[in-house]
Amino acid sequence: MKTRLIRIALSLLTTVLPVAGAAAASPFVWGICGHPGPSQGLWSDYATQFSTLQRQGLKSYRFDVSLTGDGTAATQLLQPLAVLSHAHHITLHPILYVPFTWNDATDHGRYPDTEAGLEAQGYDRTYPVVLQFANDIRDWELENELSLRQGFKSGTGASASDYATDQAHRWAAVLRGMSRAVHAVSARTGKPLRVVVDTVYADFGLIPFLESQGVQVDKLAYHYYYGADTSPYRITAPGGVFDVFAEMKKIGKPVIVNELNAAEIYAPLKGRPYDDAKALVSLKTHIEYLLHQHEANIEGAEFYELYDEPGKNAAESNFGLLHDPAHPKTQWLLAAAYTCGPLTPDERTSLVAHGLFTQASLAERLAACPAQ
Repeated sequence: MKTRLIRIALSLLTTVLPVAGAAAASPFVWGICGHPGPSQGLWSDYATQFSTLQRQGLKSYRFDVSLTGDGTAATQLLQPLAVLSHAHHITLHPILYVPFTWNDATDHGRYPDTEAGLEAQGYDRTYPVVLQFANDIRDWELENELSLRQGFKSGTGASASDYATDQAHRWAAVLRGMSRAVHAVSARTGKPLRVVVDTVYADFGLIPFLESQGVQVDKLAYHYYYGADTSPYRITAPGGVFDVFAEMKKIGKPVIVNELNAAEIYAPLKGRPYDDAKALVSLKTHIEYLLHQHEANIEGAEFYELYDEPGKNAAESNFGLLHDPAHPKTQWLLAAAYTCGPLTPDERTSLVAHGLFTQASLAERLAACPAQ
């Protein structure tokens, strides 16, 4: 799901305390990312994942869907997840990938290797699955972290003019087709479907560029990995210094932070420990930033991710809020304080012992939750 090329400077920036503000008119919705699949170890137990999310108070689940082959793999994944989503009141947030993701411009010879062919691939691959699940899924995310692909940007990424590359234009053609497909299904069914496209770091020119190329984007997604000493109000990037929330507001769309965790988790080598105490402080700090900012229309946030993935490299192996279903990390307990998941007396004591709350501040935090 993730491409990790942009985290070098994230822990080095100036600290600014969150600005207190009124609560948003709509409830802030918490969710999580995962990798459900029939041959994915822990991830193959869909029922456990959904019951875990519901118990924790997590309301959405973001995951990959590959639109390749004859399309049956996507259907076989989405059908059971749709059933579980209704049973557990979890909103599905699929990320769609077409063959061009894996450099197959012609989809095994079905289309010419042209922008028109790429647009047709995007449309034809997307339309059937969106139509089949239009009653179950509202938001459809198109691809993932495109601006991090090598050669995608011609500049820093902060403005639309920073995407003057052949690769960016070819990808715009793909997303133009994919977004047309989602909107065509919306028009056909009367369902208010939305196209979601993500960006990262200070690549705020991506969405304006895509829209200039005819891509229809309804909702902005943002991947949020900052350190404990970093303020989102003052992010230093090659294109300048940015207020992340102000930049989101400029784009003028509802926002979901659909990958959220601490920058400190990036371990130096596979299997080496990271500074977990600082990572916990970081996660809490940035949860508070998200809840108290009053510039962008942020609908919610999704933690990255449900389980650890020890088989991956160091930068990917430790992001789980759970080691596995039976072994939660302190990050899971911290999340529960905000998602209104269950916390035993010992777990509450652990949060206080880690310095994340005082007894009084934790009690105040939990008092905002409905009775369990």
